[in-house]
Amino acid sequence: MKGTAAPGAWEGARAQQPRPRDRYKHACAVCRGFVYLYGGRSSTTLRDFWRYHTVKNEWEMLDCSRDGPEELEEHSMVAYKGSLYIFGGMMDSAFTQAKTPLWIYDIDSARWTESCNEPAETESSAPANRKGHSAVVYHSSMYIYGGYFGIKGISQEFWAFHFGKRKWLCVSSPCHSSGPGARHGHSAVVHHTAMYLFGGLMGLTEQRDLWRWDFGSSSWSSIRTSQGPPPVVGHASIVCKDSMLVFGGGISNSSPTDDLWKYHFHTQTWK
Repeated sequence: MKGTAAPGAWEGARAQQPRPRDRYKHACAVCRGFVYLYGGRSSTTLRDFWRYHTVKNEWEMLDCSRDGPEELEEHSMVAYKGSLYIFGGMMDSAFTQAKTPLWIYDIDSARWTESCNEPAETESSAPANRKGHSAVVYHSSMYIYGGYFGIKGISQEFWAFHFGKRKWLCVSSPCHSSGPGARHGHSAVVHHTAMYLFGGLMGLTEQRDLWRWDFGSSSWSSIRTSQGPPPVVGHASIVCKDSMLVFGGGISNSSPTDDLWKYHFHTQTWK
C-alpha cells in the first residue's frame, strides 16, 4: 500500500523511544492526565522517574538526580493538586528505620522537596520508614495503612498526612483491635466517605478480607461476602464508577494471577 511504512520500520521507530524497563514493587499515580512512575525493583532496586503521556502513548524520563528520592521499592505514591507524594520504600538500615521518608514533587516547577519529620521529638510524631503499605487521598490528607519494617515486623499503624499543614497525625492506635490488623501487600481505595482495604499478608498468610474505614465516624467495619477473589498479596486496586477493580497479585510459591475482579459498592457483591 502506498504511503504506509513497512511493519519492521514502524516497530523500529517505536523501539527507539525511551521507556521503563521491566520491574515490580514500583509505584504509580495519575495526575493531570499523565501517569507517573517511580522506582521499583528489576535485578536491583531502581530510582528512575517516568511520565507516560496517555494521549500520545509515549514515555518521558524525568530528572530525579538532585533532591529526589533514592532507590525505592514497595513505596507508595499519590497525587494531590499538582504535586506527587512518595512515601516509604527505602532500603533497610538503622538510619532509614528512624527516618520519615516523604518526598514531594511539584509538577509545575519539576522540583523535589523532602519533608523532614525526624521522629526524635516524640517517637510517635510521624511514621517511620516501611514497605508494602497502602496510601490513599481523602479530602486534603493522605492516609497510610500498615506495611512492614523488615526484621521489626508488620505494622497496623494508620496515619494521616495533612497536605496543607504538612503534619502527620496518628488516626487509630496500634491497640485498635477491631480493624484489619497488621498486614502488608494489601490495597486500598477511597469511595465517597470511606476507604476500602483488601487482602494482603498477615504473618505468613495471604488474606481475602475486605474492610471499610468510615471517615465520618472514624471506625472500621468488616464486609463479609460469600464470593470474591481468593487470598492475594501484591495486587492493585482502583475505583471505576461505582466499583472497585482488583487486578493481579498472587500467593507465595505460586505464579502471579491475571484475574480481574469487580466489587460493586452499592450491592456489596463481587464479580
